[in-house]
Amino acid sequence: MSKLVGNISRITILALGIVSVILVALIYFGGNAESLSVGEDTLTVPKFTDPLLYWCYFLVFLAIGITLLLTLAGFIKKLIESPADGLKSLIPIAIIVVLFVVSWLLGSSDKISIIGYEGTENEGFWSQFTDMVIYVSYALFIAIAVTIAGSGIYKKVK
Repeated sequence: MSKLVGNISRITILALGIVSVILVALIYFGGNAESLSVGEDTLTVPKFTDPLLYWCYFLVFLAIGITLLLTLAGFIKKLIESPADGLKSLIPIAIIVVLFVVSWLLGSSDKISIIGYEGTENEGFWSQFTDMVIYVSYALFIAIAVTIAGSGIYKKVK
């Protein structure tokens, strides 16, 4: 059974990787759809930008869905085996929720200036959402750097 699961995951990762490589290659070699004139400069837009963006959205939502599903399964298993340990496992989730809320409150709903864009989806909610994602990325990057440095120091001291 575990061999079957391993084969399925290998094939899935290979398929996702192949689709990603094809879409990135299409961005570079697929030509341009349109050109935007901004002052004296002309900006070109690749033909396959939308499919690549939709693919990235799909991969992000897939990763989030799998992570939530496996986290929920682990929580339920731990809660059944030991209720106290199960409740303790909610602490990291609470910390992440607090991080997202604080990042949302730090975000600004002011209009973002984007060259060549005249729509309204760069202000209000989406502007604040973009700021939240940036702040969360900064916080997670710092947490990863501290964890790497801390584990190295811990190994030296231990």
